[in-house]
Order: sequence, then structure tokens, then C-alpha cells
Amino acid sequence: MFQKLKDNKIYIEIWVIGLGTLLMIIWTTVMAFKAGAGLDQDQAFLSSYHEVDKDFDKILASNKKFKSKYNIKFLINQNKIIGLTYKDVFLNQRAVAKRKDRKNFLSLGKNSLEILIQTKDGKLVKDKNIKVLITQAISHKNDINLELNSINSKKDFNIKAVGYWNITGVINVGNDIGYFYIKTNASK
Repeated sequence: MFQKLKDNKIYIEIWVIGLGTLLMIIWTTVMAFKAGAGLDQDQAFLSSYHEVDKDFDKILASNKKFKSKYNIKFLINQNKIIGLTYKDVFLNQRAVAKRKDRKNFLSLGKNSLEILIQTKDGKLVKDKNIKVLITQAISHKNDINLELNSINSKKDFNIKAVGYWNITGVINVGNDIGYFYIKTNASK
């Protein structure tokens, strides 16, 4: 009789553990869907992850050609970045917290972005078209799209949330294309 109760107790324990595990799997799946997991696609270089992955060698070659012809300066709230930069795309967001440069470039509220382009002999490039996406690392809810061109190379924009932000975009000067990706954060 005791053996029978002992055997049933083991089955009940296994059943409770199995049911608990199944409920945790269901709960995790529901929470992931509520949070929008898989809906936010990375927009590095204003393309889908798949396009960037497929064409990354072309992006690097295009940047190399672009850098051989032009000098670029980014002014983000008077913080300077010299040169066409894309290496931040390889960093996780925690790297921003640990590094000393490119930190706290953005602030809650009004911000500005200016992109200056010169030929290698120092002449300011006026005929340009620049598309910029400023996006939070965790969501596209507060995305900011900017266009800078020959008429206006500086734009003001508002940041609505503190946290990690990515500034990515594409620069067109004639047939030359340059890509950039900058990770920073916004503070109060």
C-alpha cells in the first residue's frame, strides 16, 4: 500500500513540474508577443537587416570610395565626429555605457544635427542629399526621420526618452554614397 502511494506521489510531482513548465512557456510566449518581439526590424543604414547583411561588402566599398573623395564632420549638439563612421554597428548598447567618447551626445528635448561635407581640397559640398534615422535601440516608437540637403545641412529635433539611441543614415553626393551609424545615449 505504501509503495502504491509512493509511486502515485512521483507521478503527481512529475505532472506538477510538467504543467508548471508548460505554463511558463506559454507565459513567456504571450509576454514576448505583447512586447512586440520580432516586429521591430533593425534599420541600420536605412535598410533591413537582411539587405545590410547581403550587401555589407558593397557598403564598405562605397564608404571607401566616398572617404577617398570627401571629408565629413558630424556635429551633434556641438559634439564633433570627424569622418564617415559605421563601426558602432558592431557594438552592443552596453558598450556605449562603458566608453568615454560618443557618450551623452543627445539630451531630452531639443537637439541638433549638422553634417558638413567637403571635397578633399576643402570646398564645401552643397549638392548633397542626406537621409537620417534617429531611433531608440529598443523600439521604433520614437523614430525621428530627417532629411538634410543642399539648402539645409542642419536640423533640430526633439528627443522624447532617455536611453540608448542610434543615428544612422545615407549620404548621397552625385553618384557617391556614404553610410554612417553612430551609437550614443540621451540623458536628462
